Amino acid sequence: MLDLREMLKAGVHFGHRTARWCPKMRPFIWGAKNKVHLIDVSKTAFLLEKAASYIKAVTAEGGTLLWIGTKKPAQATMQRIATSLEMPYVINRWVGGTLSNFDQVKKAITRLLHLRDVVKKGGNHYKKKEIVMLNKEIARLEKNVGGILDLEYPPAALIVVDAKKEHAAVKEASNLNIPVIALIDTNTDPEGVSMIIPGNDDSPRSITFILDHLATSAHEGKKLYTEKRERERAEQLEAKKQKVKEMTKEQQKPVVKKEVSAEPKQEPTSEEAAAK
Repeated sequence: MLDLREMLKAGVHFGHRTARWCPKMRPFIWGAKNKVHLIDVSKTAFLLEKAASYIKAVTAEGGTLLWIGTKKPAQATMQRIATSLEMPYVINRWVGGTLSNFDQVKKAITRLLHLRDVVKKGGNHYKKKEIVMLNKEIARLEKNVGGILDLEYPPAALIVVDAKKEHAAVKEASNLNIPVIALIDTNTDPEGVSMIIPGNDDSPRSITFILDHLATSAHEGKKLYTEKRERERAEQLEAKKQKVKEMTKEQQKPVVKKEVSAEPKQEPTSEEAAAK
């Protein structure tokens, strides 16, 4: 159960100035103070728990989440959480086509892995100027696709901070029917977002509070998935052992030879003897 007081301490309830609001966010606004909208944290808590339950269910089935937060207040937390979950993330720039044209993005990933290998194994065969150029290209590719090297396409869902800033990612996911869970402030149109979490998407404390709660559910789901896989492997191993045991038992059975009894010679009848 979420503590509403902790949410208020984290500043989750602070929205944008009343002049910069989106009418579609009206249901989640509690009121206004000093010309700043205040978000109803009771609704935030309800929707956050709903999103967390969904994330737990998805990860419990082995689903991968793509974490997206390119605005500065979200970058560090987003990277920390995604890394701890061993999941892909985008914190610098959304590369257009990451979802809608994944084959092209995959080429950039392959190129990055190749250049890393070249510099690591054959750096001595290149001139200093060439190494500098290679490292520059590696840095550029790292910035663009470094967080999605292990992206399993398509991801089960997107976790987004500020759907307005990440509108390109939200649109691509929406077009491909990939669920989007997003922290949305009062100035953002929630169009294309599957699960809205109304809240302050500018404050590091607010962002961290929301993401940490979602991450906890993701970790719980992954744990359930791991336990399930271990049980399945144990069952398969036990079944294999049982099969080998039965085969060995069958092979060790003594072979019983059947005795063929000789039929007694039949004496000819008197009629048969007379005929001869």
